Amino acid sequence: MGGPARRSPVPREDAAHSVRLVAVAFGVTVVVTRLYLALTDYPQIGGGEYHLAHALWGGLLLLVGGLTALAWSNRWVSTATAVCVGAGSGLFVDEVGKFITARNDYFTPLAAPIIYAVFLGVLGLALLARRARRDRPRVLAYSVAVRSTELADGPLRPADRAALLRGLDALATQPSRPDLVAWATALRPVVEAAPVEEPLSRIQGRTRPLIAGLLRAEAVLVPRWVHRLVLVAGSVLLGLVSLVGLVVLLALWSSDPDVQIVLDDRTLPPGSRPPALVVASAGEAVVGVLLLVAAGALLLGRDRVGVRLCRIGLLVALAGVNVALGYLDAELVVVAVVVELALLVLADRYRTRFPEISPP
Repeated sequence: MGGPARRSPVPREDAAHSVRLVAVAFGVTVVVTRLYLALTDYPQIGGGEYHLAHALWGGLLLLVGGLTALAWSNRWVSTATAVCVGAGSGLFVDEVGKFITARNDYFTPLAAPIIYAVFLGVLGLALLARRARRDRPRVLAYSVAVRSTELADGPLRPADRAALLRGLDALATQPSRPDLVAWATALRPVVEAAPVEEPLSRIQGRTRPLIAGLLRAEAVLVPRWVHRLVLVAGSVLLGLVSLVGLVVLLALWSSDPDVQIVLDDRTLPPGSRPPALVVASAGEAVVGVLLLVAAGALLLGRDRVGVRLCRIGLLVALAGVNVALGYLDAELVVVAVVVELALLVLADRYRTRFPEISPP
């Protein structure tokens, strides 16, 4: 029997990438599914006595993903498994409302927060995977063992060869495991003698000029001032929409009998303050202020401050406010997530294009 060390989990080197891919597949699947059902008026697949709910297809994809991971060891397996798990769990969790209510209510208000919380949980797991320590002997040995399987598939790609050699060098400096040091020392000449692909494969040879052309087009068509202006416009528009939360928050605490709040086609009784609405309104107000201040900083040329505040506001919305918002309006939170993610990508692209604004 192996000791506790042998049974302790070892993080995969590509864990963060794979889990992020699960989150992306999950989110895209939920959004596309809800959009499709809304556009087709929620059709019943099967007809008559039977209804093939999309949770069944989600379970099938989860099974396919699990069997793929168990049956094969190729490089593409982790990607295929991540897509199957993400899409399958998205189809399954999307119907959580039917499983938590006695009346099988797909539209129960609690469903959207649960779906969104699962999405955030997967993203959180990706962050934890990214921060996992990989300097321990066992972790280094697992990484080298996995990467060394590329030797069986023929010529190594230059990047894979370099990463494998770095892993061997790191493993060779572990005095606590002389057995692994000896293994790394013996394997290094094999890796050094292995054939290596040309720096540009045929596919890379075709795509690299295309990527370079797109980057040149971006530089010409979207200079810095245009990119900044688009980022400012997006921050202002989303900030003003988010500031509606402040209006709602003030209305909730207003004693004016003429002030009415309509939520989901229902007028709230005077003096009532639903907790989810209070949290969502307060959060949206904070996000609105952050985005408007970010837009002002960008207009004044304070790019570092502006982009940082913009990203903070969007992350607050994505990681917290939308959970409460989903309880109030499931369709609205889907739109909000798509718009906020688009603006976040725009802000991150700005920071990538102009790295001097990134914090040191």
